[in-house]
Amino acid sequence: MEQLQIKAKSANAIMLIRSALENQMMLIDFGISKTERKLKDFEREFGMTSRKFYEKFSQGKLGDDFEYMRWAGENETLQRLKKDHDALNDLELCS
Repeated sequence: MEQLQIKAKSANAIMLIRSALENQMMLIDFGISKTERKLKDFEREFGMTSRKFYEKFSQGKLGDDFEYMRWAGENETLQRLKKDHDALNDLELCS
């Protein structure tokens, strides 16, 4: 387990750090919701799940249509956001 220790001179600094982490988590959660909505739109438009699409796209079976590129980008964005969410969620703040 990695550790980061921050020594603050005031309780206010600790509150600011907690608030910043909470705000970042809210932004990530908002990004996940927004990206999932976009993926659902693609799924309805093309009649397949994002998982199945990305599998075929990654194998080069669908070509490089602009909409496919956008869909793949949204899928990759969702994966990055979920990793960031998990990383923040795993933090344990000790004061």
